[in-house]
Amino acid sequence: MAALAAASFTPAFATIATGWGAATGDAELVFIAYNDKGSFTKDLGITTNQFLVQGLNVSVLGSEYSRFQALGGTGTVWSLQATNQNDFGANPFEINTWITKNSSQVAGNLTNALFNNASQNLAGFFAQSDLSANNAGIGLDAGVNNIEWTGLVGTEDYANGYTNLGNTYGASSAVGEAADIVYLTSSGPFASSKVLVVPFTTVQVNFDGSTITAAATLAPIPEPSTYAMLMAGLVGLGFVARRRQA
Repeated sequence: MAALAAASFTPAFATIATGWGAATGDAELVFIAYNDKGSFTKDLGITTNQFLVQGLNVSVLGSEYSRFQALGGTGTVWSLQATNQNDFGANPFEINTWITKNSSQVAGNLTNALFNNASQNLAGFFAQSDLSANNAGIGLDAGVNNIEWTGLVGTEDYANGYTNLGNTYGASSAVGEAADIVYLTSSGPFASSKVLVVPFTTVQVNFDGSTITAAATLAPIPEPSTYAMLMAGLVGLGFVARRRQA
């Protein structure tokens, strides 16, 4: 059993997994750092389901991160995120994103329309990062399980904007600053409705300039359908209570 569990945590993707057509927990976590000169993107090779069990303790150091540092940029900030594109938002709860946020930011200020569009763009950025890294011999062609890539300001490989969900969400934190992590999903079929935000209340993510860490959550986050059933149940209980009062 122990060997089986260890095997399940082995990075299995040569590209960033965004969960197309898969269960919502199959998207991979991606670390992104950026500044005024460029950005660094690293696929951690850990799915969101695995993160719930094992947490994080991953070094970003290596030749590609050194390349990012050599750009000499200032004001570096970082973010951790994953996105799951089940059905391009055609149905409620079909787009799901896990993302760090500033501890001081109030969650829940995104509409479904903005969120869905930004999450699709984020998945597109991940695909572009895969393409650039593989073409450079860093990804699958070099035998590396998970990509890492540096993008320059002004190119399609530069991450700023994507990390903050299209500049609609304050997702980035300063180096050395702990961040909360939240789970976002569309709250229903209406474009103007607010996105459902579920905080990982027991977890903070840290990046000290070389290593990204987070403890396991210990308890899994319920699937979006669970929340839908819960909401329906609460509505039903309220209806029954009103009938009894009548």
